[in-house]
Amino acid sequence: MRKRTLVLAAAMLTTTTLLGFPAPAIAAAAKYADDFNGDGYRDLVVGAPDATVSGKAEAGAVVVLYGSATGPSTTKKQLISQATAGVVGAAEAYDRFGESVASADLDADGYADLLVGSPYEDVGDASNRGSVTVLWGSSQGLRTGVALSTPSPAFGGDGCSFGTGLAATSPTAISRALVSVPGWCAVRTLSGPVSRTGKPASSALFVDNPSAEDTLLGDLDNNGHPDHVEISVGLGDHPAGGVFVNPHDTQTYEPPLPTDGDNATIGDVNGDGYRDLVIGNPGDMTADGTPRPGIGHLGGQIAIWPGGAQGIDPTATPILIHQDTPGVPGSAESDDSFGADVSVADINQDGYGDIAVGVPGEDLSGTRNAGSVIVIPGSATGPTGAGSTSITQNSVGVPGTSEHSDRFGATVRLADFTKDGRPDLAVGTPGEYAPGANRATGGVWVFKASSTGLNLATSYSIMAGSVGLPTTTDTSWSSVLAP
Repeated sequence: MRKRTLVLAAAMLTTTTLLGFPAPAIAAAAKYADDFNGDGYRDLVVGAPDATVSGKAEAGAVVVLYGSATGPSTTKKQLISQATAGVVGAAEAYDRFGESVASADLDADGYADLLVGSPYEDVGDASNRGSVTVLWGSSQGLRTGVALSTPSPAFGGDGCSFGTGLAATSPTAISRALVSVPGWCAVRTLSGPVSRTGKPASSALFVDNPSAEDTLLGDLDNNGHPDHVEISVGLGDHPAGGVFVNPHDTQTYEPPLPTDGDNATIGDVNGDGYRDLVIGNPGDMTADGTPRPGIGHLGGQIAIWPGGAQGIDPTATPILIHQDTPGVPGSAESDDSFGADVSVADINQDGYGDIAVGVPGEDLSGTRNAGSVIVIPGSATGPTGAGSTSITQNSVGVPGTSEHSDRFGATVRLADFTKDGRPDLAVGTPGEYAPGANRATGGVWVFKASSTGLNLATSYSIMAGSVGLPTTTDTSWSSVLAP
């Protein structure tokens, strides 16, 4: 077991006001961690960190597409940046507001709140120190925003880039709201409730091993408390990086899992009642272009680590799936980026979580980096690859056509946006050109679920220009989807 330096800082909670609105009383948490207006529909957050705002290149923005009976709405939406009234800060070049997003009911007022990372924001005299903005939910949707309080400059100055990733959980009967903010200098965790001035009840810093790129919070052992999963590009005495699991309250990270993860999600893929850890490894290649023995695979792979009463067992043998696995469409090729993003939900309602895998580097009939999404069914023994299906823009019923560098599948998210009890699929395509535009402005494809799985015939697309983003500059809209 590996110990990490832990610094604790308590924050006094006080009753405050924000732009004339009183802080809410503590109440039951929102039913969904991504229902910002409390209407019972889950909402979709799409980041555009490359967006030009007020003439500032890569200032960044996010778009919230509110859920409805027909899916994420193309009319009920919000475009939010640091130039939006009520949002703290100012739109500045290369802040990349929207590089990371997460949501949870941080103040237990019954409405989900949105966290947005700006990892290259200057804070005080520190350049690229990074910041996180909290936007508060309400019956009218997201309204006003404050900066999440930051650690003392003694724990990170120039180049720390807090907010490279984000994770959050809502409070439960036995667990407080929790936020994890990784950065190159440290990983910060904050316990709720969070006040309307952005101050948490308490916070902690892990400052021993830097270079955390992303983070995930989820209960892997069914004890009611979220475990902390950290994805690193080079962590202390493990300069190659790795994926580390910190069981709740131990403040000790288990030995790194033998996988160089790029992203991760959790879900019960074998129906045993414990959620499992699914890690996407889209590259995992050595410098000479060959897979690392026992870790990587040509074109990328995913690794499934089963959860259990003791959480994740780092000595267990994971299930590895790639495009050379029998039943998985396509074949493993260099730069496919299989596993660029992963999401889990039970699409066909058979009791086993299915995995949506983004493959944005997939070439289709000579069209380079057109991209695809592969859906891998779960089973009682875990996913095997059997029965997997592929979705592309060339699939019958899917809007558009696969084009060079669309990167369809760069991001994926499974969630029930229509409130019919079945998870739908949102797919990010950041390289998509808007009609009549000469820039990669990006788009989102939505696939609604039916009793037999995803219904391609009812799928639809939402382009960056239709949500108010510029079409004269690159935006990378949909390169980020809320997890």
